[in-house]
Amino acid sequence: MHTTIKTLFTKGYNKSNIARMLKIDRKTVRKVLKELDEKGCVERKERTSILDPYKEYIAIQVSKGLSAQRIYQDLKSETEYSGSYDTIKKYAAKIRGNSSEAFMVLNCLPGEEAQVDFGYIGTLNLNGKQKKAWVFAMELSYSRFLYAEIVFDQTVETFLNCHKNAFKYFGGVPQSIKIDNLKAAILEANFYEPLMQRTYAAFANHYGFLPEPCRVRKPTDKGKIESNIKYIKNNCFKKRNFEDTEKAKAFLKKWLSEIANSRVHGTTKKIPKEEFKAKENEKLLPLPSEEYNITDVRQCKVMPNCHISYKNNYYSVPFEYIGENVDVIASNNLIKIFFKEKEIALHPLIKDEKGIYQTDKNHYPKKKAITTDDIKSSYKDEMAKIGEDALKFFELFLKSSNGKYNYRAIAGILSLRKEYPDEIINNACHRAYTYGALNYITVKKICEKNLNLLPVESNKNNITTESSIVLRDLSQYTSLLTRGEVK
Repeated sequence: MHTTIKTLFTKGYNKSNIARMLKIDRKTVRKVLKELDEKGCVERKERTSILDPYKEYIAIQVSKGLSAQRIYQDLKSETEYSGSYDTIKKYAAKIRGNSSEAFMVLNCLPGEEAQVDFGYIGTLNLNGKQKKAWVFAMELSYSRFLYAEIVFDQTVETFLNCHKNAFKYFGGVPQSIKIDNLKAAILEANFYEPLMQRTYAAFANHYGFLPEPCRVRKPTDKGKIESNIKYIKNNCFKKRNFEDTEKAKAFLKKWLSEIANSRVHGTTKKIPKEEFKAKENEKLLPLPSEEYNITDVRQCKVMPNCHISYKNNYYSVPFEYIGENVDVIASNNLIKIFFKEKEIALHPLIKDEKGIYQTDKNHYPKKKAITTDDIKSSYKDEMAKIGEDALKFFELFLKSSNGKYNYRAIAGILSLRKEYPDEIINNACHRAYTYGALNYITVKKICEKNLNLLPVESNKNNITTESSIVLRDLSQYTSLLTRGEVK
């Protein structure tokens, strides 16, 4: 502080400014400056500590994630450190910058609460291949009666099936279940306004329990199941080898019955199985008469054509959501599509087929939401406005198209109205369909060359439908040209 005051004063700051900058009394500044003038800067004596030779070592070990106890043990065995463990503990805590946080012991009534979690247990043999495996565990908080099973993913469907199996194992349902912020259950890790997966919320409602998400980075909220996951991993699975998955599952089932639920619990000092039968079993909520129908839940991306792809079929979504990831729920022969909690589309579920499009034309922009039938209806009205012959041309054109309606040809005829009156176009359509020329080019040529006023009958003598040696069908000429026989 002496050096700082002296430096600021040398730079031209007055005593009041220095006092405000350092948040000290002005009298103190004056006193320090006086002492500096009289005695000069007095060096503070260095304080020595028993940890001084080891501080760098301790800092390195803390950065590796080692505990204070482990660091103390290593120092005692590898160095001449003669201090206490408490000294190491305090210095390691100072480096970490964390202080111990107090928390309450949460006691529960029988049947009031269960806690669930997943824990990674390594790889297990699955059909001759090694596959990553987890253990799902649910523990009743009062009796500490435990259920566990091996799983190979953490999807919503697996998560719910594990719950169902646990409820059957217990013979009932607890009033509430504390869940970790798993992706299978919680979409947004917010303790006060948790956004539950719709399927999990519906599942909880069906069985009558209250889901309670734990706070992020607060393991004490579900300390019972946290310790049990470690217990299962270390006591049941650690350093054990299984020939296949079924044998691992059978071992876990036996371990639950003969060890986990039959031991004297380290905290309650009671046997979980006996406590469950005596006090908790009858307090659980009864199982519903019907099992919950687990739905398929997944995320899909909306494609530029306003559809999502689900199991090789396509379902339309409003165009505003192009490029977004949406939640898709398939249940009861329906497919529901959600975006941020809002239902944006509903379709019948397509089964036993592939490549089928379920399209709601209202999902397209207005300028795109026009079907072929809409176009036909609109063009028919416009051709009728031109005249009776134009309408007849349109009807004959539809018949000749064999169901493959080329709306561009009719659009071309309608575009002639920009250059010619409706009467000319109407007569041109009459002349064209009379000679069987049901195309846009013919109508356009008739208008351009003013052939529309020529009497149709005067040309009939030039037309014959009888075949002769010199008259051939046009398709024959096409075939000959293709083979190069006409020159």
